[in-house]
Order: sequence, then structure tokens, then C-alpha cells
Amino acid sequence: MLKRQQMGEQMFQPAQVETAIGLLTSAHPDRPVSTWDLLRSVVADSAKSLDQRLQQSGRLEPERFSLQEANQRLAKLLESRRFA
Repeated sequence: MLKRQQMGEQMFQPAQVETAIGLLTSAHPDRPVSTWDLLRSVVADSAKSLDQRLQQSGRLEPERFSLQEANQRLAKLLESRRFA
């Protein structure tokens, strides 16, 4: 995730997702098309959510970690969810 963020890439490239779904489709030809449409939808929603969370949290900085800052951000996030 950090490497992708540094490179400015999306977490899931559409071509990669389609390749993986293609492999699953060929491995499970008896599954209905709706199964793969649902998987596409879940992956797309997950990628969007992940991108939003990365934007909200800012750049990842694994060399700098403060437990106090992390706890403050977590408390703020939990507080905002209580009233949502």
C-alpha cells in the first residue's frame, strides 16, 4: 500500500481486477454471471473506500509513528461515527 501511494497509483488497477475475475470465471464456469458482477462491485467499493481513507489519513509514514497521535485519530473517528 505504501509503495502504491508513493507511486501515485490506485490500489486496484481495473485491468488487474478483470484479470483476476477472468481466472475465477474460468476456474468456476458453473457460477452465474451475477456472482462476478457482485465481486466487481465489492472490489470497486472497497477500492473507493480505501482511497478515501488514505486521503483522510494523509500520507503513510512508517518511519514516524506516535501511539498518542494514533489513539487521538482513532478517538476522533469513533466519536464522529457515534453521531452519524
